[in-house]
Amino acid sequence: MKRKKISAETTVEILFFLFLLVFYLMWARVQPMGAGPDEQMRYQIADYIYRHGSLPVGDDPSVRNVVWGISYAFSPILSYMIAAVFMKAVSLVTTAPFALLLAARFVNILFGLGTVWLVLDMGKRLFDRRKAWIAAAFVGLLPGSLFVFTYVNCDALAVFSTAVIVYAWVRYLDEGWIYKNCVILALGVAACALSYYNAYGFILCSIFFFGITLFMEAKKKGKYTDFVKKGLLVCVIVLLLAAWWFIRNAILYDGDFIGMNASTICAEKYAKKNYKPSNRRTPQMAGYSLLDMLNYGFPQEDGFSWVELVSGSFVGRFGNMDVFMPKWLTNNYLDFIKAGFLLIFLHPVKTFAIRVKKQWSVKGIFNWCMLAAMIIPNILNAYYSYASDYQPQGRYSLPMIVPLTYFMVMGYGNLFDVQIKKESLRKKIYAAICVALAVLAIFVFFGVIWPEYKEVPFSIRAFIYGS
Repeated sequence: MKRKKISAETTVEILFFLFLLVFYLMWARVQPMGAGPDEQMRYQIADYIYRHGSLPVGDDPSVRNVVWGISYAFSPILSYMIAAVFMKAVSLVTTAPFALLLAARFVNILFGLGTVWLVLDMGKRLFDRRKAWIAAAFVGLLPGSLFVFTYVNCDALAVFSTAVIVYAWVRYLDEGWIYKNCVILALGVAACALSYYNAYGFILCSIFFFGITLFMEAKKKGKYTDFVKKGLLVCVIVLLLAAWWFIRNAILYDGDFIGMNASTICAEKYAKKNYKPSNRRTPQMAGYSLLDMLNYGFPQEDGFSWVELVSGSFVGRFGNMDVFMPKWLTNNYLDFIKAGFLLIFLHPVKTFAIRVKKQWSVKGIFNWCMLAAMIIPNILNAYYSYASDYQPQGRYSLPMIVPLTYFMVMGYGNLFDVQIKKESLRKKIYAAICVALAVLAIFVFFGVIWPEYKEVPFSIRAFIYGS
């Protein structure tokens, strides 16, 4: 039998993902423990599960931070549960501290690779192949993404779960709500529920998009039994996979199934004086309006607006938000994003019309849901800073990256597909954008990350043993 040849496209994909894997590992290796926000507190949860084989309670002294008086065990811990499994597997070979940390970080590397794969596949369904590559390169190589995918956190799972959800929506556009797509959606929603609260807007949008489109599909076929069966299928899968966590919280924390109130009570009891919630100053308590915070920051004398800090760290700010990219590079990334997004308004009616020729436009409904899914994480991020704890960090808005990339790539397509008639030239421009994204990411690693942690050894032995 003749061997089936691997296509050039498949070869490029394999090489690209191998590059991402190596590149993510380099980022994960060079950053010492605690290089990301609250990584030590997050890693404590994974380490507890690895050592004890059970889940910690939120106020357990062994995972509770002595300064803040809380632990991340109050929040969904699926990421840390998976990390503990990887740590246990690595411990069969070595229990060197850094090897265990790298095992925990590797979970987020896999979430990053999975996110990029989903974006590439859905990009091929939504656009042509070249634009799909821009989407994949942007999501996979944006410095802000690279950072989140390479230290212990639950943000990476949040981004991955939103990619799974959007992937189910995109598959619906091609195939309808076949049972396979219903299952993919349910898995994405369940993972999202067990990731991070700032991604929950995608669950809300999924309820709307799935409900409306499934009803339209059933009405068109004249079979409403499918609406009931498929709706129940999604609900049952989500409940089976995710409800246990909220039931556990309700049992442990006197009915507080989210765990937020229990966390606040714990912080008030155990945190150091200046870190107790009752002593924490927020823009709302200080008499700022929400617009004041967005435009001028908090406190105003710092001179940095909330929008500026969040957008800058969304693109890429590292360490504990104290390791910066050059200002010109941050601005170029932001300009690239803003220009692509604004270009969708070259065809606003075509993009957002939900009634076309007296018929409901599924693509229009899809675009509105994508827009809502992009906006909601920012609303939640802003509200948290305003009313709870002023932390203007872009990672809280990172779940919007998939819909943002969708609109951005659509915008550049609106421009280049019309203005550049020669297809070969368009392909070269799209390829050049992908290469530029890769080159800039490499520059950030060798020009910003490596110099910051230049004392970290990078030999093979050091990579394995962390010494």
